[in-house]
Amino acid sequence: MTIAVGNPEEQTDLDNLIACPGCDLLHYRRALETGEYARCKRCGDVIQTRKPHTVDRTLAAVLASIVLLLVSLCLPFLSLSRAGISSHISVLDAVAALWFNHMRWLALLTLAFIVLLPLTRLLLLGWVLWRIRFKRRIRRGMRTAFRWSIRMEPWAMAEIFMVGVVVSLVKISTLANLHMGLAFWSLLLLIAISCYINLVLCKDTIWAILTCRS
Repeated sequence: MTIAVGNPEEQTDLDNLIACPGCDLLHYRRALETGEYARCKRCGDVIQTRKPHTVDRTLAAVLASIVLLLVSLCLPFLSLSRAGISSHISVLDAVAALWFNHMRWLALLTLAFIVLLPLTRLLLLGWVLWRIRFKRRIRRGMRTAFRWSIRMEPWAMAEIFMVGVVVSLVKISTLANLHMGLAFWSLLLLIAISCYINLVLCKDTIWAILTCRS
């Protein structure tokens, strides 16, 4: 598809244009060298990047994130002890407790934002990167999968959950002895790796591979 820019006789390919995420100013896409990035000439936001080794680094981080997420679901998250009585709880136990205490909408939202959406995003992103890394044939569904993995990024709220947990632990610590389980540390590490994914993932590079390679 082409559009007119300025003079009606001048046509430009939409694929050669990129909109600034900050101010929506259109720019012509540039051919960047590895490690370079381009900024908007109006507001200064980064509009295009070319990060080195983005496929390998992101794929490794995604695989590690999937393992950590599964570990955080299967192992105890927290243990409480008081007067010789102790109990253990996992993330799924918390969801089940909300469900059986007639807070089913909250249970479903907790399960979706902490487990289902992050896991789905990681699986979609990992599938796309795995096929690119091992030079598999590009399929139409890969573009859709990558697009949805980007769209679901703001809705994966494991870090929001952890903020709520830390606030609750501060209040509970005066009432009982707390012991953090492996799932707690796994979820913390998962959040750190998620930040790393955002740093090393070059969306422009992945889109260029998906649109140009057959």
